[in-house]
Amino acid sequence: MKNKRLLKFIYNGLVLTAAAIIMRTVSVSFNAYVTSRVGAEGIGLFTLTLSIYGFAVTFATSGVNLAATRLIAEAMARDDEKGAKKALRACLLYSAIFGSAASLCLFFGADFIGKTLLSDIRTIPSLRLLSLSLVPISLSSSLNGYFTAVRRVSKNAACQLFEQAVKITVTAYALSLFLPKGITYSCMALVGGGAISEFASFFFLLAEYIADRHIHAKKLSAESGTKTKKGALAKALLGISVPVALSAYVRSALVTVEHILIPKTLSESGASKGSALASYGRLHSMALPIVLYPMAALTAFAGLLIPEFAEKTAANDKNAVSDMAENAIHYTLLFSVGCAGVLAVFGNSLGALIYNSGEAGVYITLLAPVVPIMYLDHVTDAMLKGIGKQVYSMVVNISDSVLSILLVLLILPKMGAVGYVLVIIIAEVFNFSLSITGLTGAVSFRFAPLRSLFPPLASAFISGSLCKTLPFGENAIGLCVKILLCVALYLVFVIVCEKFICQRNSKERKISA
Repeated sequence: MKNKRLLKFIYNGLVLTAAAIIMRTVSVSFNAYVTSRVGAEGIGLFTLTLSIYGFAVTFATSGVNLAATRLIAEAMARDDEKGAKKALRACLLYSAIFGSAASLCLFFGADFIGKTLLSDIRTIPSLRLLSLSLVPISLSSSLNGYFTAVRRVSKNAACQLFEQAVKITVTAYALSLFLPKGITYSCMALVGGGAISEFASFFFLLAEYIADRHIHAKKLSAESGTKTKKGALAKALLGISVPVALSAYVRSALVTVEHILIPKTLSESGASKGSALASYGRLHSMALPIVLYPMAALTAFAGLLIPEFAEKTAANDKNAVSDMAENAIHYTLLFSVGCAGVLAVFGNSLGALIYNSGEAGVYITLLAPVVPIMYLDHVTDAMLKGIGKQVYSMVVNISDSVLSILLVLLILPKMGAVGYVLVIIIAEVFNFSLSITGLTGAVSFRFAPLRSLFPPLASAFISGSLCKTLPFGENAIGLCVKILLCVALYLVFVIVCEKFICQRNSKERKISA
């Protein structure tokens, strides 16, 4: 990337990161509040409902976000502003069709899903309520893709913050009304707050787009781009979205099956239905949000990598693609290893402090070693999509989901909830191995363990060991101080190692010259 574009990339990434971290912080805090109100079983029922909703959202969006991002980014690379506008209109129409179809299917199929698939009629009212939000979610996905492609992601960040504020406000009020009526109504309050926030988010994003279009109207009308035939545009849209959609359908369906099986297989291990739902809720709605909390920063930058890779791939600039891939892997490792160190050292304390749950803390600690693989896989997947390898990514994700279901059936009846942690670890290693193999086959880049892996591992071990025994107590302030000191020490060690390695490489180049 050129300096100006690099600065803009970093600026956009930091904006999205700041927004995502604020959202994750508020979300984890609010999740702790909700858990204390509805209990682990209530959270388990809510999570079970969301497993079906996740598939419905996948069908509603059907790969349109990636399609909008890539089509608009490619049009911008050709200086075809009008083509970018046409691409967005096509994506919005696509979103309206698939969003409406998904909404109708979930609304009228809620009774069958609740009784037959989930074996819990308490989920039926919540599923019907969630169906109303699918059209605005799909339309918002297209608009998000537009703002990502044109590098004005601050619009997305503002919308996300607004959506979170609405969701928390509405959900808290709804819980105060419906909590005394039982778990079914509590679950409806949770999903209702989310559904209303999706409507609010769409209208906020639409207002931002109208204002943005007005600001850039002169530019759009003054510049003439290449004329794009409707048939060619539709073909390009479907060529990107259909492979992604098919991948997402199959994987989401498999993930849904997996999540339906988890409480059932946990019951086979000897736990009651309520206890199984509670363990499921602690793992998925307590431990995993903490493990994935730092990934907010990576998610922001990974999303921005897609248009960058798409543009450079379209321009056949292989050197730029290789450099970006190498840097992405390197900095993801530096970041993720540090996060894994913090979670490994302070996981038990975080579970006890945030959720008052020792079991959640155990899950956080057990998942910490696989964090670098999780985070690397996320970034690698974004790079594969950016270079047009979404079909390969589809195959990898489907294979991962099939393996996860088999492991759930084999391991959970014998090992219980801890066995599902093992399932997650095995599946993540499998997925990443295939993803990185596909990336290295398509993009030529170097991986240097002496720079990217060993220094951060040593730095994480040293900083974690030093800060673990600090006498600051296990209350909120003491734990925050320990974690901040651990992060600061880690950064110092990593920066020193980076400078040392760079100086050594520079001397070697001079000697060889």
